[in-house]
Amino acid sequence: MSVFSRRPALAQLTRSRALTLATAGVLVTGLVAGIGTGPSVADDAGDTARTSARDGAAQGYRGRNQTSDGKPGVVVGPPVSARGRAPVTTNDVSYEIAPGVTLREWDQVDGRQPVGQVRMNLLSISLDAPNITFEELSPKYVTSRKLVSQLGRWNNVLGAVNGDFFDISQTGAPLGVSINRERGLLGGAREGWIPENSSLFFDETGPHINPLTVQYTVRQYRDWVVKGINHPDVSAGEIGVFTHDWGRTSGYQIPTRGKGRAREVVLRNNRVISTRPKLSSGRKIHKKERVLIGVGRAAGQLAQLKMREKITLSKRFEGGRPSVAITGDRPLLVNSVRTVVNNSIAHPRTAVGIDADGRKLLILVVDGRSAVSRGYTMVELADLMTALGAENALNLDGGGSSAMYTRAGSGEMGIVNEPSDGGERKVANGFGFVYTGVLPPVIPLTPVTPTPTVAPTVPPPPT
Repeated sequence: MSVFSRRPALAQLTRSRALTLATAGVLVTGLVAGIGTGPSVADDAGDTARTSARDGAAQGYRGRNQTSDGKPGVVVGPPVSARGRAPVTTNDVSYEIAPGVTLREWDQVDGRQPVGQVRMNLLSISLDAPNITFEELSPKYVTSRKLVSQLGRWNNVLGAVNGDFFDISQTGAPLGVSINRERGLLGGAREGWIPENSSLFFDETGPHINPLTVQYTVRQYRDWVVKGINHPDVSAGEIGVFTHDWGRTSGYQIPTRGKGRAREVVLRNNRVISTRPKLSSGRKIHKKERVLIGVGRAAGQLAQLKMREKITLSKRFEGGRPSVAITGDRPLLVNSVRTVVNNSIAHPRTAVGIDADGRKLLILVVDGRSAVSRGYTMVELADLMTALGAENALNLDGGGSSAMYTRAGSGEMGIVNEPSDGGERKVANGFGFVYTGVLPPVIPLTPVTPTPTVAPTVPPPPT
């Protein structure tokens, strides 16, 4: 898939410098050498769950990394705005790509070292625009990672970005709640994978950014603890439920990564047809089946079940009544208050936001880890979303996952940003919107420059 450059004068520079992995590798590696655990933490103040970049890459999401890949980010110097220097917006272009939908692309030059500029792509969608529906985008199976452009083409979207953080080193499954409009609940857990976990979801009143969890109960044994459905991790004392949407059983990639006592029970039409003290790998899960995996004490609970015993599951959502949902890790803004504190580690970023009137959705991708775009810190990302008009905003997966697929200024569909891996990465899921009307020609617009240095007036709470 071609990368459509909105900056003709910089196109050659982008391809030769920004996306050369060797160059970017030297930049990032050189910056983080000797700083130990810093680049892997989500918040650089008050976070006690720090891990090294090496451990973060091996464990995927563990250690509260800022991105699923666990790669080190760019360590940035103090903001130059603190010395009275204002950022400059360059190469700023905007297009109306459909009625009520605009694509804006620009460079933000702020002098913050080591790379004094950042490249942005923004989709703004009016919630009052006709012929638009918002969709969670998933492959056929929860464990089948795909490119954002693939997910976009298959769903005939007008715009799409990468979605949830995911278990990059093992199962490939997303960590949060995924609800597809047509397929229903694809995955989720009884609690967030971090305490601050939030989701973007839609109900009959519109979009919301709030915590969202899935609560399951075994009706015959209500004291049993069910972790969730199609979730890549099952802790000791918990039961995981896996369905046809998972694909095939994953063996000991699931609970405790091969350690501890585990049991697998297979239900078909709500009746036990198999119970065994070992976990199967590669077994296809059929549509009328449920696979229950218990770990530790929960393995002993499952061992009590008899062949042909009836087992039924009930489910409810906490946090809303969603028809579509995608999860990130933490909110950036809650009612206009910035809720993140990291302002020293920059990564490529993907974020979504809802404006103060609740009538516009903002989808932002920030390029990073390159010689011409450093990425953004979490504080910078939150402040930019504020400047763009968001009242509530959510951080989605970033790093090499950050990609935006949409209609470019040329009218063609493609990836419009510059992914940090030099091309798209396969991701667990995505978020996008479909336009069901007849697309008119793209209309060039005069962009309105934001003020990214504007911060919320209410200070963030202590972490």
